Amino acid sequence: MKFKKLLVGAFAVFAIASNASAQLNVTFQAQLTYPGETCANICGYVDTTGKEYALVGASLGMSIVDVTVPSSPVEVLRIPGPDNLWKEIKVRGKYAYVTTEAGGGLQIVNLSSLPNTAGVVYHNWAPTIPGAGGGTLGSIHALHIDGKYVYLYGSNLFNGGAVVADLTDPWNPVYVGNYQNSVSPYIHDGYVRNDTMYGGHIYDGFFSVVDFTNKSAPVELANQNTPNNFTHNTWLSQNSKTIFTTDETNDSYLTAYDISGIGTSTITISELDRIQSNPGSNSVVHNTHIINVAGNDYAVTSWYKDGFVITDVGRPINLV
Repeated sequence: MKFKKLLVGAFAVFAIASNASAQLNVTFQAQLTYPGETCANICGYVDTTGKEYALVGASLGMSIVDVTVPSSPVEVLRIPGPDNLWKEIKVRGKYAYVTTEAGGGLQIVNLSSLPNTAGVVYHNWAPTIPGAGGGTLGSIHALHIDGKYVYLYGSNLFNGGAVVADLTDPWNPVYVGNYQNSVSPYIHDGYVRNDTMYGGHIYDGFFSVVDFTNKSAPVELANQNTPNNFTHNTWLSQNSKTIFTTDETNDSYLTAYDISGIGTSTITISELDRIQSNPGSNSVVHNTHIINVAGNDYAVTSWYKDGFVITDVGRPINLV
């Protein structure tokens, strides 16, 4: 993603503070409204001609918006889905994967024909999974993709634990495993890199570190409570030595933890620093994403009431 063309999600980022410092290095280009709908998650896609698209999680389905000219966004296609407040979208190759809490399983959208919208096709993957009590995949809160595997979180299966599928065939996923923490099985959201999952156990206020090398037999390596004990999402630094977390509750923090000991004989996790967008305002942090620009990490984070904040996290002991 180009740093100068950040796609700002419509959920929890409506209000941007009016003071000039809040908009340092950020230039407003345009907005696209969805009358009568809510919007949640957002992702991006670039077609073979170089056109850029925002994939917007609107309540009535995924909205494909041409943002090649940032000052003139245009919705070019709507992929219908169940009416629901929450959608989440991730892209792998030429495919978008969409989750919703309204059921129907994992929606898969083949974007390879763009800019020809007539060729965009989609279907839902909703298998009946052995070991899940004969359950059929329905509602899913969130997802993350690592290599050829998609990790689904907060679904109706396995008490909301992580469900993993192989995307070797991107149109036809194959279920390969799941993970449930014995104390707190529900995982609200998570990040995965190199077969290691960092799962946010929101209702019990901690993140787990899980070795998923063997998809059918994952192993928890460690876990750590977060400052407000309502762990919403996690994201890893470019060098994989720091994990950043958010707590979706009042007066919450973006927090950095040293996880460089994970995978060694001495597994330790230690807090490095924490930061708020607007101390004293009771603002709620939602999602953070780490992007690397010119060798330095930045956290792009959405906050209820405050909009989005870009934080320099290149020195995680001093978040700025």
